[in-house]
Amino acid sequence: MDIALAMDDARAPTGFVLPFLEDDPCGEFGEQQARIRDRLATNHVAVECWKTLRIPQTQTLRKRANDLSLFPQMHIDILFEVLGHLHPIDLMHVARANQTFRALLHAPAAAGIWRQAFLGRAPLPPCPSQISGRRWATLLFGPQQCDECGKSDTFPDYTIWRRLCTHCMGDKLSNGVPGYGCSQPVNDLLAKTYRFDGSLSDYTDSIVGRLWPADGLAVAGQYERLKAADAASALDVFVEHRKQIVQETEKLAEEAKYWADAILEEAQTVVDTRLRRLVRSVRKRLVQEGHDPRDVDSAHELGESAALEHVPRLTSKHWHKARPYLLPFVDAARRERLKRERAQLMGRRSAVVITAAAHVLRTAPRETWAYNPPNYAIETFPPLQELIQDPSDARLAEDDARLADALLGLPAFVEAWREEKRALLASLLPLPAACSPDAAAALALQRLPLATSVFTCLGSWVSGTTVTAGRSLIGWEGAGAHLRCRSLHRFWNHRPHYAADGAAAARALVRLVGLDPETTTAAQMDRLCGDGRAGDTEKRFLCALCPAQRHKRVRGRHAMRWRECVLHTIERTRLEEDVAHQAPVWVLLTDAGAEDVRRREPPDPVANDNAWVCTVCTDHYEGRVTRWMVMDHLCDKHAIRNPIEGQHFIHFAGAERTPRVLALLSQEEHVADLRCNRCPKGKLRSLRAIPRHVSDKHEIATPSEADWTRVERILRATPTPADGSD
Repeated sequence: MDIALAMDDARAPTGFVLPFLEDDPCGEFGEQQARIRDRLATNHVAVECWKTLRIPQTQTLRKRANDLSLFPQMHIDILFEVLGHLHPIDLMHVARANQTFRALLHAPAAAGIWRQAFLGRAPLPPCPSQISGRRWATLLFGPQQCDECGKSDTFPDYTIWRRLCTHCMGDKLSNGVPGYGCSQPVNDLLAKTYRFDGSLSDYTDSIVGRLWPADGLAVAGQYERLKAADAASALDVFVEHRKQIVQETEKLAEEAKYWADAILEEAQTVVDTRLRRLVRSVRKRLVQEGHDPRDVDSAHELGESAALEHVPRLTSKHWHKARPYLLPFVDAARRERLKRERAQLMGRRSAVVITAAAHVLRTAPRETWAYNPPNYAIETFPPLQELIQDPSDARLAEDDARLADALLGLPAFVEAWREEKRALLASLLPLPAACSPDAAAALALQRLPLATSVFTCLGSWVSGTTVTAGRSLIGWEGAGAHLRCRSLHRFWNHRPHYAADGAAAARALVRLVGLDPETTTAAQMDRLCGDGRAGDTEKRFLCALCPAQRHKRVRGRHAMRWRECVLHTIERTRLEEDVAHQAPVWVLLTDAGAEDVRRREPPDPVANDNAWVCTVCTDHYEGRVTRWMVMDHLCDKHAIRNPIEGQHFIHFAGAERTPRVLALLSQEEHVADLRCNRCPKGKLRSLRAIPRHVSDKHEIATPSEADWTRVERILRATPTPADGSD
């Protein structure tokens, strides 16, 4: 074999190559198109192994290497002996020297050389017995390109001994041997890959194993031949042998994966260490140039800059070259720091302004506290805004004379804010179509206090929210107090909207008690039906559209206050999307029926809510307390032994209120509508229970109907279209 001639041909130049040929991809200055390296196809495992081989040689070999020109002229056996001591990477390089060496190392006679190259080179993974050493070397050290389509950034699969991209894996691999079901035993005779993404080295990202169809058909062919020959012993030996091969393949694949991952991890550690050293040097130089250390330390993008890539050490030359690309990161960190410091300064000024404004607003009547603007609205007061936005870096002191002068106009600003919000809420109310624009605003303001002016805040309907105070807002007293909600600052689209369903419920309730919905205010409904203060005279209503429920041996419907009825309708139509409740039907209880319901109602939990304030002092302006705490406060601090609600303490409007546990009015199954004539204020009992009561308590041997009276509990109900009335 004339290897010398081939080597001479390989060393002969093919033409003059311009030094900038790689920058000429179109080949305008060269005789052939330049090759552009694909970085994604680089096998970093091979690069690290090659560095491990070459670095010790460059450090130990000080003299010039011997002339190897006679190497191709040696006998073929000597060549094989010499090549048998090379690393697989070296064999791949020799095979690329010229076509003669390629033919030599690709010949069947050289198969032992490739396999021998993996022996005694721990931790290099050994070559499996089922594939050639050259194929194993290509799998370990070849370019990261798909064997089928050539796509880059494709990791090797050490189980099926191929490089396949994600697309080719889905197109070429199969879940089992073609023509066999997944449960057939022949599928257990081949190693399967569990990879799903060809650009990842993880082997466990799929729960379904897949195999190369050609390999499966080859094994299946041997399996079927032995099975057809009726050679049971030979078939058993073949099956056992294939299972051993599968175990060996999976074991070697795991070793190869761990070996490659360890090399990449070690290389990444070296790169990270070098990068940290470079970043420290860069930060040191930046500080020496006069940059603020805070900005330099905050510029975390320095380590991600491409200017430091492939820089082994930050010399002056490298620094001056990379400096223009690094300074923008420091400038960005500086701007961010100044912006953050400015925001902190304005935040401290805002805190001073809000504290001072609170001292002014708390002097107003306690009933108006709930209708004060929120803090973010107070900050928009122009004199206060000028103090907050002052371009200087000076802090705002609490005793600053400018602050005292600015607060003089705050009460007028607060009143103007209330009028603006009152007009905004009034504009949401529906008005007659014939109303002129000039008269519409005045008419809307007149209708705002009505009981039918019902609003709802869309922010209280967000899934999972615990704030429900904005679901039913009646009139300015309800909706105006809710405008302090902090969520309205960021989500103004969730501001109060007109609730037509709630207005329909209120309109029906007003008519049911005999009043005119066009003139009755919410305050008048509170005085007539009760607002939770006078428990002995409050009226109760039933929703006739809701089905009867059972609780503690009583089956009937919940009895509610009139405001609870409005909230009930809104929640039914919006939360449960009950269309039937859009036309509410109410039932008004008689005084006797309401008294029986109130007797079975548990105490209202509103007393335990943090929603009460003292009207004698301003201690509770910032934070509300429970009813019992405010009464203790009045007793201890103001010596008021018997405080009166509305005079000494009030419920803070708009506060979150704990829902009340409603009682049922007995309507089905032993209706309790009988009252004992011998008890002064006896409760209502059923026909089954009252004879036993008369007999046991009043010692009457034979109770009769003369001992009890049937009580009417239903006064009247809302007319329905079926009744033929309005």
